Amino acid sequence: MWQLRWPYRQNEAKLWNKGQARTDPIQNEEEQVLSQLFGAVLRAVLVFFVIATPSLVFGDTSRGDVEGVMLFGLIAALFVVFEYSARHPAIIEFRDAPPYNRLRILALFSMLFLLSLVSADPVHLQQFNGPEGAVSTMANRAHHWGGVMFDIGLSHLSPDYLLQRLFGAAPLSVQAMDHVRIMAALALTIALGTLFIFALFIRFSKWPGRGMSINMWVNLPMFDPTVGSDVTHRLKCDARRNIIWGLGLPLILPPVLGAVFSQTGSTLAYDGQGAVWVVTLWAFLPMCLLIRAMALLRLRYMIRSYQKRIIAALTPDERLALS
Repeated sequence: MWQLRWPYRQNEAKLWNKGQARTDPIQNEEEQVLSQLFGAVLRAVLVFFVIATPSLVFGDTSRGDVEGVMLFGLIAALFVVFEYSARHPAIIEFRDAPPYNRLRILALFSMLFLLSLVSADPVHLQQFNGPEGAVSTMANRAHHWGGVMFDIGLSHLSPDYLLQRLFGAAPLSVQAMDHVRIMAALALTIALGTLFIFALFIRFSKWPGRGMSINMWVNLPMFDPTVGSDVTHRLKCDARRNIIWGLGLPLILPPVLGAVFSQTGSTLAYDGQGAVWVVTLWAFLPMCLLIRAMALLRLRYMIRSYQKRIIAALTPDERLALS
């Protein structure tokens, strides 16, 4: 199995493959299987509630919408259980390299929750209020800070373009347009903040961590390190593609979704929950691509550092033989 060992504290290095035994093979494996299954179920429940967040906040959803959200949330939860309970995942990347996926799911929840608070009916939100009106206060603050972010220019990257190309087919009221602008500013702010936090983890926490080895088959299941002669070149190319798509999607998604909605006659983007999901995906998908690019470049740096250490330890004759 292809692994990369971080060059520091190699004697204390631990495999990220959680199926490897360390003490008593049978007992340790049983404990790991139970712990992994419990973690998979817990993650699945969290994913289900994240997907159901807009429906829980809006409340006044039709039965068909509730059934659709329940079905989608159940499918996502089962997928998470399958991926996190398996010894080797099939799609989810960096499963054993926190906080990569934790930051992404936290960003998705923050976008859905805050954007739903901005769009939801204030009268409906009052039924969730405690003695001090905590939910209404949070909604007012989200609305206020979204307006602040829009005013200082964070939304100038493309929310107006988003509005014109996506919502232009069905003119909205001034209040609805303001809500969408504020939602776009909030979503973009959360996305940029998540990128910044992940960059801090890479810089100061030495993500994915010192004294560890990285199992490429587990953390990059769709990346075959045995293909090609130079893994670092492939990682760099994949990172560049993710950067290009991450920067281009905010401009590509609005006209594409607008054309789809106009051709199909769908009104999904014009109701409250539909607008929340559209704006969330507009900011969340590019953020995921850029985070993945940062992670791939980090792995490339680790591999090149390890290669340089190996080459520096070779004798002149061994270096000549390699060349």
